Amino acid sequence: MTLMTDFIGGRSPPELYETYLSPGVFAPFADDLLARQPPTGDCLDIACGTGVVSRKLARHDAVERVSAIDVAAPMIAHATTLATAEGLADRIEYNVASALDLPFCDDRFDTAYCQQGIQFFPDRVQALREVRRVLRPGGRLGAAVWTAASDGNPVFAAFEAILARRFGDDLAPLGPFAFGSRRALQSIFEESGLALQSLERHEADAKLPGVASFVLFDLMFVGRPGADGELQPIIAPDDPSADGEIREIIAEMENALQAYVQNDGSLLAPMTAHIMLAEA
Repeated sequence: MTLMTDFIGGRSPPELYETYLSPGVFAPFADDLLARQPPTGDCLDIACGTGVVSRKLARHDAVERVSAIDVAAPMIAHATTLATAEGLADRIEYNVASALDLPFCDDRFDTAYCQQGIQFFPDRVQALREVRRVLRPGGRLGAAVWTAASDGNPVFAAFEAILARRFGDDLAPLGPFAFGSRRALQSIFEESGLALQSLERHEADAKLPGVASFVLFDLMFVGRPGADGELQPIIAPDDPSADGEIREIIAEMENALQAYVQNDGSLLAPMTAHIMLAEA
């Protein structure tokens, strides 16, 4: 057994995602997003992941129904399981679908949300055009995208620097932080036809797992595309020869992040996102 396979312990990526990122990062940032753009009527959650936003929407009295999509079938499966466990299955309709081709009729939704999904879309303008299409006239979108790691996300900035030095500069920026330009965000809204009402920064302390868990979790998703387009991880989870290097990365991260380590070993550090409110 390797360090990574021991850490994974048979859990799926969505299970790990929900355990290590949802409670301390995505849930509180979702609360802020919904406070800035109050939900009402028929709501859509785009790139829903494990369903953090959609489950919060389903609990709002002003929300009539919730639809949620993600391109990853395992995420949708886990989101469905969580909604069922929380008694929300009859309030949320989950679908495996692309943000570039939303499976809904025109003028369907009153409010839409996209938390940390825009940076991953292969055609961001097309995705926003789809949002405009499915929103009713005057319907509203609330979206969030992380700023660059070096611009308000110090834990990930330290990780990026270590990866770039050890494995190559092409690995930085990490995907979640690869579209952090304010001007680039403004540009895609302009091209899409959605009227951008506001674009503001939001910084909050986020609770992340301890350094070892942080490194082991994030290394699972760092790699380069292979010939078939599939991600080839820089470290194979079942490669025992990589354990020494993983321990060195953990030690480097522990040294870089001393200021953020809490008594329980977890990390409490600033995370910063651009928050966009737009109207169809």
